[in-house]
Amino acid sequence: MIKRVEVNYRGIFQKNLGKKIGSDIVMIASRMGQKAFSNGRYSDSPERNGIPCKYFAFVSPDLAEEELEAECGAKLEIDEANISVVLDDTMCKGVEPWGWHGIRPINERVVKDGCLLVFSRKTHDELLKFIGKKPYSYRLAILDGDASLAGLWVNKDDLTHERTLGGIAAIDPSLISIEAVEAYLLEKTKDKHRADAARAAYESLRQEAKPPRVKVVTPNDGIVWMHEIPVLPKWFEMQEGAVVPAVKRGFEMGPRGQTRNPGFKRGTTKTQRPAVRFDLCTKCTLCWAECPDECFDPTTDGFYDIDYQYCVGCGKCAQVCPVKECIVMVDELRFEDDSSPWEHWKKDSQDYIQWVEGKKGKDRVSYPVVTGKGMTVTQGEVMPEGKIVPVRRTEEVEV
Repeated sequence: MIKRVEVNYRGIFQKNLGKKIGSDIVMIASRMGQKAFSNGRYSDSPERNGIPCKYFAFVSPDLAEEELEAECGAKLEIDEANISVVLDDTMCKGVEPWGWHGIRPINERVVKDGCLLVFSRKTHDELLKFIGKKPYSYRLAILDGDASLAGLWVNKDDLTHERTLGGIAAIDPSLISIEAVEAYLLEKTKDKHRADAARAAYESLRQEAKPPRVKVVTPNDGIVWMHEIPVLPKWFEMQEGAVVPAVKRGFEMGPRGQTRNPGFKRGTTKTQRPAVRFDLCTKCTLCWAECPDECFDPTTDGFYDIDYQYCVGCGKCAQVCPVKECIVMVDELRFEDDSSPWEHWKKDSQDYIQWVEGKKGKDRVSYPVVTGKGMTVTQGEVMPEGKIVPVRRTEEVEV
């Protein structure tokens, strides 16, 4: 018997975190007398900022080490997961790690009675608005917290690693037990607060915990998955030779008027998206010029619509915008779809302004250029319609 754990993480920003979780599952399971093996998904290398990636851990109580390694190393992607860990809740909207993969539901690999373990401050029902339905029941467990975003050479030591191990122990004690987790952390780090963090996460997911953090998801829960999953061609459907179809060239004014690669939309890379107040826009073109992914579509009235399917949430447009509160980066989970903001504004400008300000909220969250140093939170304000104010420096609070 093999139990499989997949760790879904953001490329570069959570690379070290995902690897540490997988390797420590192996160490703890081995101390419990089990055989264990871990590896990363080969096709995720080289990683890109924010791209959905995976790390795997395999544990067996009865297979020999050679058999386990042969079984787990034979494929680059697992077909099923007993536990699927999600280190950033915005991935609940779907994951697209590379071209021709399609946007897949985050719970695609979770088996019957398995568990999806998510770090989030959302409720179960709020997350299920984005998660695809399954034909069987499984569990959705939530560890309260924000995504731990660090860097390639920077480790953000915020106890997410320890809390993940404690959460896995609560979900399946036969895979790794909380006692083994605590003993391992104490011996490895000599820091009691790390073992305490794992224990606290373990207790928060137990049945007796209030409020309950684990929900049984039935086949009626979730959404009908709206994204098409690519199907590999049959042998008699393949073309002769090696052919890579080019992206069709073309350009039209208006939303989604530019031709882009339909085989790799990249939108699941973002944790935040730019929200635009068109009534404050001066048509300076800086957002369009600076966007590295060419997500801005020119419109007939001189504005620039955003194709959120291709936006990776880099935030350059918000950084270069010279007008206060015109472009603001907002949590991706506050948005239900990728519809055109410009079309909404043209249809009813007053309704759009009210809608976009509701999505923005009061806090403005940004991350420093050197990743892993935390985040910066400033207070925003609602600008009167059409009032254009140049950007000026505001007091920043380090979190």
